[in-house]
Amino acid sequence: MMKTIINAILISLILISCQSNSVNQSKVLRFEIIKKQDISFLNNPRMVNRIVLKVDSLPTKQEMENTATLIWKNGNKTWKEFTVFIYLPEMNTEQSAYGIGEFNESGLVKFEINENALYGSKWEIKKAEPIEQVSTTELKEYLVKISAVKEDKRRVKIVVNTNFPNGTSLLLSIGRIHFIKGKQEAYSGEIFSNNFSVEQGKIETTVEINDSEWYNEHQRLVKDLPNDISPISKISDNITIDVLYTSVTNQPANVTKILGAKGEFVTGKGVEKHRGGTIGLLTTLSVSKELNIPFQK
Repeated sequence: MMKTIINAILISLILISCQSNSVNQSKVLRFEIIKKQDISFLNNPRMVNRIVLKVDSLPTKQEMENTATLIWKNGNKTWKEFTVFIYLPEMNTEQSAYGIGEFNESGLVKFEINENALYGSKWEIKKAEPIEQVSTTELKEYLVKISAVKEDKRRVKIVVNTNFPNGTSLLLSIGRIHFIKGKQEAYSGEIFSNNFSVEQGKIETTVEINDSEWYNEHQRLVKDLPNDISPISKISDNITIDVLYTSVTNQPANVTKILGAKGEFVTGKGVEKHRGGTIGLLTTLSVSKELNIPFQK
């Protein structure tokens, strides 16, 4: 019984194989060989055939592969390397081929399609233009308000109220304005800097105002590099509290959807739009507030 079943399976496989070969044979395309080129080198016999298919529509890879295989079988099996370059009607046969079949003495080694070869011809495959998504997001005026209250002489509670969406990352920084001997521009010594996420329209934190880090670093540079770094001539009694939104900062997807990937939907007081460079459009919104807390080493 088992032997009968196995024999039946084998017969079925043979029939399927015969049908498959018949189908493949029927997919051979009409063609014209326009150039044969012997490119043998030393003891390595190599031949190239350039053919033009007689087709009215773009052929499939299988059809071209079958056609190249037929050419190899018909008198070209003895070549150690045999290549078929396949062109479509009206293509320049001295340039890149659309289909390339590579054979050795045993059969097909590789078959490739080069769509770039169709560029500029009537066969060029047109890429569908992406449909531009019309954004339903509208321009909106965003506000940032800073409130700062001294809890004691050196500690400040800072509350930022804003209508930026929940999850927006804002940079909160605190600095001390000072001036360098022989220079007119103002400099800022960094006391604090951190990114905060907006929650329910608010950011809250308490900061200890400690000037020692930036001041001691400057004093060290003056000592180590006296010819390059000048001493401090004046230090402000006020600290400057800054809140900054910038489109360069990575924002959550839900925030980007509202504000735009480049902050293009952000408007309001303190907003600046910058264009140029590798970044392209850059949007910033900055708000500052001064608070009197005298400098202390």
